[in-house]
Amino acid sequence: MPVVVVRHDQPIAEELEGARPGLSVVDADTRADALAVLPDADAFVINPTNWDDEYLDGLQPGTWVQATSTGYAAFPLEAFEERDIVFTNAVGNFGPPVADHAFALILALARGVPACLDQQRDRRWDRAVGDALVDLQGRTLTVVGLGDVGESVVRRALGFDMAVYGTKRDPDSYGGRLPDDRVLPADDLHEVLPETDVLVLAVPLTDGTRGLVDDDALSALPDSALLVNVARGPVVDTEALLAALDAGELAGAGLDVFEAEPLPESSPLWDRDEVVVTPHVAGRSRNFVGRFVELFLTNYDRRTADEAYVNRIV
Repeated sequence: MPVVVVRHDQPIAEELEGARPGLSVVDADTRADALAVLPDADAFVINPTNWDDEYLDGLQPGTWVQATSTGYAAFPLEAFEERDIVFTNAVGNFGPPVADHAFALILALARGVPACLDQQRDRRWDRAVGDALVDLQGRTLTVVGLGDVGESVVRRALGFDMAVYGTKRDPDSYGGRLPDDRVLPADDLHEVLPETDVLVLAVPLTDGTRGLVDDDALSALPDSALLVNVARGPVVDTEALLAALDAGELAGAGLDVFEAEPLPESSPLWDRDEVVVTPHVAGRSRNFVGRFVELFLTNYDRRTADEAYVNRIV
């Protein structure tokens, strides 16, 4: 009987119960629970936050690890390959919800939603808040990373009648909505920063993207620009971001991801009026579990039929 171990805070295990004949589902609430049952597992469902390299000792050759995330920087890919462990991610599951969230952050900043919520709590009516609101139409948005999420951001930005640029490691492989002259190599990002009104980060965390948005990048942006990060926290140098906000060199930031998560209570980001903080939920929605279970079962069926996996990394 195939056994899948699920280590996740969402009810994925519950949804998988009975989804396929003979499939046994174990819901591992803790790291210890997972370690106890992994030696008998055929598949392991886990998110990067819960990954621990101790799990490697329990995974048998041929075991399949299915990440619930698109990003996989937390997973030991070389060790998987050495131990003959299959690894797949969930790319394709997050484009629309993450792009929706990116625009929720953009609109919150551009349309003064936090200030209006403060007024609502105080039962105060002051239309002067409208004097600083920003129209998106005609503004320039640059997306860093034109994968599934980045392309979903592009489609929404075009719907707002914005001018849009995007960066991609290999522009020749791009097949989305932007014309060729709006798709730049990743190394050319700084060329468009001076005309960028909204900078959206949608890249995976790699050695090349860690600290990508640093003092130089923030200085190149107009003082009126907005920064939105729905990628990974370390893509932004937090100290550089705080310095730019303190100096008035950036109008605001919408952040769903952070260098340290959970965001420490001591972080100055919590207290800034020009920063909107959300707790790494851009990929979440009421449809999250259903989307993931559909992907998992697709790969489960392919594994059973000895066919190629979807989104296989290792």
